[in-house]
Amino acid sequence: MSATHSPVARLLYRSVVALCAGLILSACPGMGPKDNARFQALVEKNVSPGMPLADAEQHLKRAGFSCDDRVAAPDISCTRSRQSLLPYACIQRVNLLADADGTTVTAVTPKAIICAGL
Repeated sequence: MSATHSPVARLLYRSVVALCAGLILSACPGMGPKDNARFQALVEKNVSPGMPLADAEQHLKRAGFSCDDRVAAPDISCTRSRQSLLPYACIQRVNLLADADGTTVTAVTPKAIICAGL
């Protein structure tokens, strides 16, 4: 802005810039429909029903997931966190359901990506 603009114009300009910066910094990146579609494709590429549970967990771990299989139930929860330049992280989750023997994946359930503020 040049010095020839009125104080009201400068205030309006600064307000618009501050509003835009606030919207950008408050947004949580990585949660849009395209991001969820890419996440779904990643899960489908790495695990599928019918594969050995040990292989499924290994594939997800190589993709950066941490799987919690300590519980006795056949439901295994795997998560990974994707950090952003902003003070947010996107949490990606997928649940694996094993058969009664705990050896084969019977269902793969990717969850919607969520955002966590740091």
